[in-house]
Amino acid sequence: MKKTLLALLLVVTALSSFAQYGRRGGSECPKVYLGLSTGLNNTNGLLGINLDVPISPSFSLGAGGGLSTWGWKAFFEGRYYFGQECNRGWAIGTGLTYNTGLSGSLEVDQDPEGLGIPPARVTIEPVPAAFLSMYRFFNIGQRGNRFYLQLGWSQRFNDKPYSSSPFQPLTSDGETVMRILSPGGVIFGVGFSFGIVR
Repeated sequence: MKKTLLALLLVVTALSSFAQYGRRGGSECPKVYLGLSTGLNNTNGLLGINLDVPISPSFSLGAGGGLSTWGWKAFFEGRYYFGQECNRGWAIGTGLTYNTGLSGSLEVDQDPEGLGIPPARVTIEPVPAAFLSMYRFFNIGQRGNRFYLQLGWSQRFNDKPYSSSPFQPLTSDGETVMRILSPGGVIFGVGFSFGIVR
């Protein structure tokens, strides 16, 4: 019973915050943002869309997905904003990503110089990861739209998310290419988010 009351109190508090959020300094803040972003190890992949829902002037929840070098990619994130004006300025976010990998195997050409090295057959496995990012949000126009830069780190949960056939193994150059393409490491992203619900 106590747990149920505590959960109900938390929900009422969050809804009250959400209801009060919206007007600051005489202008209305968007209640939902629809975004488009790209980047290196970006939470949305090479190109993707996201939805960001401000819960308060200093906190939002977001999710999205797109196409990456490792199949399709999806993410969920919580973000804290250090400024108090319509989720702008500096922010820090953390969350989880999931890359689907590719069904079947992929043939990797390892012989750009024509030395007779056979191509490798590589299996691309799904990759879950956790990430931490810093953001800087900037206003665009008068409608509540934003431009942002993202810098962070992604840590995948599996060490080597690919495997090659023992009959067609990867060379050291092939291993390097696969490590570069695989998810994880430095995140750099740029994006736009448009206020779609006021």
